[in-house]
Amino acid sequence: MKMNAQEFENKMRTSMGLQLIIAGMVGLIEDEGHSPHEVFDLLDAAKQNTFHALAEIGSGRA
Repeated sequence: MKMNAQEFENKMRTSMGLQLIIAGMVGLIEDEGHSPHEVFDLLDAAKQNTFHALAEIGSGRA
């Protein structure tokens, strides 16, 4: 889903899930000492390792 800055800001105001993702990313930097680059590497790993489970949940199979 592509969105511009305004659309992202609107989504941030209304989506607790997105707020939790961003808060988790901030926590990885502030609390665990990761660099922003490392956070995005971790995010990529999380995407790769959870995609199939999330796809099953999304299709109602889980």
